[in-house]
Amino acid sequence: FNKPFESMVDAELAKQMLCCPNDSMVIGLFDKYKDKPLNTPTLSEISRTYSMDVASLYFVQRLYNLPQNKKAQDLYSFYIEQISSNIKIDELEKLKEHYIVFIPGMAYKDIPSTGAHFKRQRKLLTTYGIENELINIPQWGIIENNADIITQRLKVLCQKHKKIILVSTSKGGLETAIVLSNKLTNEETSSIKAWISVGGILKGSPIADYFLKPGKTGIAKLFLWTKRENIDMVKAMSYKERCKNFEEMKFPDHIKIIHYVGIPLSTKIRTKIKTRYKYMLPLGPNDGLTPLADELTEKGLVVSEVGLDHYFDDPNIDIKSIALALTSIYY
Repeated sequence: FNKPFESMVDAELAKQMLCCPNDSMVIGLFDKYKDKPLNTPTLSEISRTYSMDVASLYFVQRLYNLPQNKKAQDLYSFYIEQISSNIKIDELEKLKEHYIVFIPGMAYKDIPSTGAHFKRQRKLLTTYGIENELINIPQWGIIENNADIITQRLKVLCQKHKKIILVSTSKGGLETAIVLSNKLTNEETSSIKAWISVGGILKGSPIADYFLKPGKTGIAKLFLWTKRENIDMVKAMSYKERCKNFEEMKFPDHIKIIHYVGIPLSTKIRTKIKTRYKYMLPLGPNDGLTPLADELTEKGLVVSEVGLDHYFDDPNIDIKSIALALTSIYY
């Protein structure tokens, strides 16, 4: 992204991808896979043939090579610089014309350290005078049930507000996807202008399938019993099952979709996600809960954060949150 970047990487080719993009080995890599889709099977093959970091950096570069993503990524970087330098941004006034609706992730009340409650972002927007709300869904609720709750609330909000931006995270991303593709008509979503999916588990999570294995289901059942939920919640997040019907999801053309994707490098995997990250290695690059390529929709723009994982822990996350919102209203 034409920015200074410092990191350990796991292979010489990954180093060359960062330092010498015109190196013959780097060019050879992109030539070899140029006709293959940018999906989980392709990234898995690259990670097995070369390394995880090579696959991750390939993913980043392939995305950035698409003009629409390059524009979004560069715009996002521009706003970060403007905000960091305390330069007045006229677009902030335009942001005030929008009502921001947040859809939280799993365990957003019990484990607030994940940030899935968006409390920080909501407080920040309120400081700027931007109206917002969190849709209060059951934190351990079954995906389809939560989608129904979101649907009913959005029907009300779309009658009250002319410009709405949805912001979802993690499991909330799948719930939002179901709402926009299956629950609401184009007319009912006419007020929704953009959907920002932050680390969206749009095809479920392989970790759910792990806990559906014989010998592991009992652990999940016991835990969910303490939350007054049952194993159906885990079944609804099955990666194996969700992948089957994801391609059938069609989203309204008038809603601009932006995917905010954290792309960790294998040499800096935090303890918080290490076990899950390693479990998903056969699927290639992942953020600790889902393969990276499965966070995307066909027509969505992508803004990447190299070095961050599913939880987007970053000292500059406040600045980046506003920059991401400004990027969305540009479209």
